[in-house]
Amino acid sequence: MTRNYENCRLRLVLILAAPLIMLSSINTQAQELIAEQLATTVDDGFTIAVVGDIIIAYPLDHMMSDPGFRAIVELTQGADATTGNLEGNIIDGRTFKGTSGGGFGGEPLVAEWVKKMGFDIVSRPNNHANDFGPGGLVETSKHLDRVGLQYAGYGDSYWAARAARFYSSPGGRVGMVAVSDHNPRAQPARGEWPGTGGIASLRVNRFFMLPEENWDALQSLRDSFPNGTGFYARGANTDSDIAFIGNQFRKAPLGVTEPYYHYEMHQQDLTDTLASVREGKIKSDFITVAIHAHHFLETTGGYRGEGIPEAEHIDTNPSIADYLPEFAHAAIDNGADLFQGTGVHALRGIEIYNDRPIFYGLGEFIRQMDVIGLAGRGDPQRSIGPANAEFPVKFESIIAINEYEGGRLKEVRIHPVDARYDEQKLAQRGIPRISPPDIAQRILRRLQELSAPLGTEIQIVGNIGIIRP
Repeated sequence: MTRNYENCRLRLVLILAAPLIMLSSINTQAQELIAEQLATTVDDGFTIAVVGDIIIAYPLDHMMSDPGFRAIVELTQGADATTGNLEGNIIDGRTFKGTSGGGFGGEPLVAEWVKKMGFDIVSRPNNHANDFGPGGLVETSKHLDRVGLQYAGYGDSYWAARAARFYSSPGGRVGMVAVSDHNPRAQPARGEWPGTGGIASLRVNRFFMLPEENWDALQSLRDSFPNGTGFYARGANTDSDIAFIGNQFRKAPLGVTEPYYHYEMHQQDLTDTLASVREGKIKSDFITVAIHAHHFLETTGGYRGEGIPEAEHIDTNPSIADYLPEFAHAAIDNGADLFQGTGVHALRGIEIYNDRPIFYGLGEFIRQMDVIGLAGRGDPQRSIGPANAEFPVKFESIIAINEYEGGRLKEVRIHPVDARYDEQKLAQRGIPRISPPDIAQRILRRLQELSAPLGTEIQIVGNIGIIRP
């Protein structure tokens, strides 16, 4: 009995400490134990469907007569597990007594509908999670708990927010760890202070990387406004780093001629997130890691319509912030089977790393932006006519069906989704359907272009994209 206990204890310690130990410094048996516990163990034929942001205002039963929407529901219901990012809150506006009262809010029956649509587990951390304050987070949890829809990334304590949550499917037990860089951030206890709950965070520091030829101009501005960092003249002010007007600037390497962004992750957030991924994988057959973040790498290059100023397309930039591959690869190295990113309102490329899919940007699956926020604003003119018609890319996303065999990714099937950006009728705008052929081809070709630099080949078969590792 004692020996068996010690063996189990050794396994757990080795796995949880794996990133802190050089693999070359531990023996072959220990490496085998770690690999065994972090292996993918779903049944052959297991499928998981992943989508982007679910921004939903009310139940969608009225759309079931629409063939395009019905085809969407058949896909989400047909997978062994289906996941997405629930962006916003589920609130009963007639009785809500919370601290804030505005933003993305769906009616209570939204919980039943998302469950009915086939979703099994959703991520909660995002920039609209706090639209109705702490009370909104709590009420949303009550509605999700009521219908048995699992969620990750929110909790009433620091570790509860970070913990993996699980759904037991017929093909295996599926876990999810979810983070975002937005508030209200769950914070750990310090001394006698008990800490707070909230959403799980992965904070990042952004650096404006400037070519050397621009450095003297920045230094001159910094010297002219020495307290530009805040109330006190503090912050970096060296030959390579300057803190100014609330931002951090860093001199780019020699030879760089164009400005770009660089990000560095908060190491404690990263360490604690990876610990949750490893623990979650030990307790499941399959685990996915979700992040909601709006960062990008390039200063230009987003999608925009004709005549739209550069500054107004910032949220359609498909470039991938340099910390995201680092985080995604680390998550997979620590047991993650799939990585799903959301935040930017456009699709990003797909990477296959160690036989695991990385979706850097899944776009917006349901986009009821113009009706969201509960009833009674009294401004019908706001919702007349097509919304964001100059940004059709915001209404174009995918459902990715990932199939496994022998514990390995067999195939990814990409179904293009169109959320009807030019729909005049508000009751149907932002609701997904399987894309018509012309839109499907546009989406798939775009994904091909975005994924090729990541080493991923997407074959287009009819109106479906296929990835075979």
